[in-house]
Amino acid sequence: MTKQPVAEQELRDLVFAMTVAKHVKSNAIVVAKNGQTLGIGGGQTNRIDAARLALRGAVAGAVLASDGFFPFDDVVRAAHEAGIRAILQPGGSLRDNESIQACDDLGIAMVLTGRRHFRH
Repeated sequence: MTKQPVAEQELRDLVFAMTVAKHVKSNAIVVAKNGQTLGIGGGQTNRIDAARLALRGAVAGAVLASDGFFPFDDVVRAAHEAGIRAILQPGGSLRDNESIQACDDLGIAMVLTGRRHFRH
């Protein structure tokens, strides 16, 4: 979806992070790198709070997966500040273009899956 391509290792980490996220209570955000979970934010009433919890464990070059779409670019901007290189999310928001544009502006790769794993 973005100008920045997803590297092979990032893609493996994104798939791993989404596998973890589908087992976390929504709103689930998972940060991972090299096949390891670095941070989990789940069960929050809004996505940015879940992201802030998960991003506490972020390191440069990590990836972020979300079980729900991003209606605003706030999570993308917080991810950038934490050194996230790639994001996977289902998409489906009327405002997807704002998050995609923020990724393009910040040099982050974003993949949209079209699938949600909401767990309430």
